[in-house]
Amino acid sequence: MKPIESVQLAWRAITNHKLRSGLTTLGVIIGVAAVIAVTTLGGALATDITEDIEKDNEPIVTISTQSADAQGYAVLETPIYTESDIDALDSIDHVEQVSHSGSIPASQLRFEGETRPRFSVTAQNPSEFERGEFFVLVEGSTFEGPDEAVMSSDLATAFDGNVTVGDEVTVTFDGGETHTFTVTGLIEERTGEPGAGNTLYVSFDHYDTTVQTPSGESELAFSEASVRATDIAHVDQVRDDIADYFETDADAAQLKSDDSEITVQTIDDIVDQVSGIISQFTVLVGAVAGIALVVGAIGIANIMIVSVTERTREIGIMKAVGGRKRDVMQLFLIESVILGLVGAVAGVALGLGVGYLGVSYLDWPMVYPLEWIAIAVGVGGLVGVGSGLYPAWRAARIDPIEALRRE
Repeated sequence: MKPIESVQLAWRAITNHKLRSGLTTLGVIIGVAAVIAVTTLGGALATDITEDIEKDNEPIVTISTQSADAQGYAVLETPIYTESDIDALDSIDHVEQVSHSGSIPASQLRFEGETRPRFSVTAQNPSEFERGEFFVLVEGSTFEGPDEAVMSSDLATAFDGNVTVGDEVTVTFDGGETHTFTVTGLIEERTGEPGAGNTLYVSFDHYDTTVQTPSGESELAFSEASVRATDIAHVDQVRDDIADYFETDADAAQLKSDDSEITVQTIDDIVDQVSGIISQFTVLVGAVAGIALVVGAIGIANIMIVSVTERTREIGIMKAVGGRKRDVMQLFLIESVILGLVGAVAGVALGLGVGYLGVSYLDWPMVYPLEWIAIAVGVGGLVGVGSGLYPAWRAARIDPIEALRRE
């Protein structure tokens, strides 16, 4: 039997039982749609984040201490970057400016009788808020003296009264010392800069965290640093020089714990890291959604076995007039493959539709997961083949004489 004839016969068998065929492919449709919708949303989220990060592609190199077993994502607030390290970074070729910050231990933040125990205080150079590389001033201005502070918008709205520019807040530092600050500005963090969600930023006048350097000197030490290169053309060279310094001469390299590492990253590195994490999560969720494909395969196999039973006499007639075993197998395999492919194509259309509605609602850019679409269609065909093998083999083994006796 020619393949085209098998296709025609298979399609006729499918269309003769439209409702049953539709319900059979439903599992494949749901599975493929779930995978396509998840990958569409994951791709849109990654694109949205990376576009935000790359919007102002500044020649910045960030330096942080990160957990060695968290794939470079868990930032540790460990004060290991000494004043000597900061001075050494400033002397590297093509470095325009070095910025640093440090966490100040505090136990309580009070505003108009209301307290917030969950917050952080960070000593920061006020010029960081003016440049807007990591932070965006949404209201007011940066602080100028030791009695002024800048607050993150998230922390400001955490109070029932909502802290605004000009309000006073009182911080209780570890050890019992209290200090009242006037809030001069509210900021929002740029995407990719960790730790700004519930933070009060103050001047270095309140910072006194010191460490003993490998040389025996006592110096101020900071938890994070960033370097601005003279231009974007030299940012990779600056990153490599900084990485070399921390591998050889830096105090921080000897002060860090064994289970942490110093990470030196450019904007492009951060983009790759964020994209990689989102991709891993998308694949994981997509794999879970793909369980529905297994259900769909079982449904196709079940209905094909039923079809073999119903068409036993038809199979007997085919064999009696000269049909070969491979012709019978071919017929049932093509039927199951058609069911799988139809389910996959319909699932792709449904998944893209759900993904489009999702990204439109979230105001993310639409990203078409072409690789996953191709994989989905291929998997649909494989599901059809895998589901139809046993029923086709069973049909081919039917004895024509016994089949013709069946009513």
